Amino acid sequence: MLMQEGERADHVIVILGGRTKICVSKNGRERILAERGVGQLVGERGALQISVRSASVIALEMVWALVVQTKDFAAFISAHPRVLAIVQEQCDDRRTEEPTGYGYDIEGAGSVSVRSSSTTATDPPARRRPAEHSPKRLQPLTGENCTVFLTDVVAFGARTRNDQDRRIIREALFSMTHAVLQGIPDVWSWDDRGDGLLTVIPPSVPTARVIEHLHRELPAALDEHNRAYHDSARIKLRVAINVGPVASDSMGVSGEAIIVTARLVESQLFKKAIDTSGVSLGVIASTFIYENVIRHHRDLAGYSQVQVDVKESSTAAWMKLFGGTVSPPGD
Repeated sequence: MLMQEGERADHVIVILGGRTKICVSKNGRERILAERGVGQLVGERGALQISVRSASVIALEMVWALVVQTKDFAAFISAHPRVLAIVQEQCDDRRTEEPTGYGYDIEGAGSVSVRSSSTTATDPPARRRPAEHSPKRLQPLTGENCTVFLTDVVAFGARTRNDQDRRIIREALFSMTHAVLQGIPDVWSWDDRGDGLLTVIPPSVPTARVIEHLHRELPAALDEHNRAYHDSARIKLRVAINVGPVASDSMGVSGEAIIVTARLVESQLFKKAIDTSGVSLGVIASTFIYENVIRHHRDLAGYSQVQVDVKESSTAAWMKLFGGTVSPPGD
């Protein structure tokens, strides 16, 4: 018995040799759901959701395995978001193995919800709701109008932060982005920018829905994180959002819409407004988004116009500062 149904899920394993069976117990009888062998990951779903095992893993012969604690596994896939897409593909493949109408969640079959690797069952409160949607790779884009948003952590490289602080911040930002987009029934993709994430959402998802999710989820997630962690691991966040054509290439995604989004987040007036107010979150939106989405929804009120002069470009945009103050460490 390598993992037992009903026990706390605090680790995952990678099988390096040998075979195992995945089974559940019902009415005192064992039912085999699947077999797992060399190179396969077992137990990742229950472990990441801080739950109990929904199935047992039993060795069929001598097994050699790499055992990874939950927090280390979460840290790894948070630091390497593309790995999560690979894990998700494996989960999708495993869904087809589940017997029709059978009411158990097979370990490793289903969505993966990422949380901060520093959080344990006894740590300060964290957002632990399972996500309704897990990110996958986008289908290749050929200039479709996508919603693009870019997050940027203020003073990410401050000298008073250490590598552990930055790892906590990166993992939290990844988890927050996941929380913002949960429940959106389509694929989405991101690009790790070190001190932030570039997220691209396909045209099948209305921009208004993305902005509504962002307004509802992100401020609360930031406040919760900043209450739970010490000063050097707290987050003050800038977010820029835009819409425009995006194309896929060998390096990821590109397009003028992404360039404009990057310039919005670098607006000096936007940066100064966040710094002087002390708030933990500021959102800046392109004029197109403001005129076509934000100003038509009362729940999205509170934006003010700001001039953006970055490099060779000069344009108008609209920004909003959210409640909750935090003073990140200085450089």
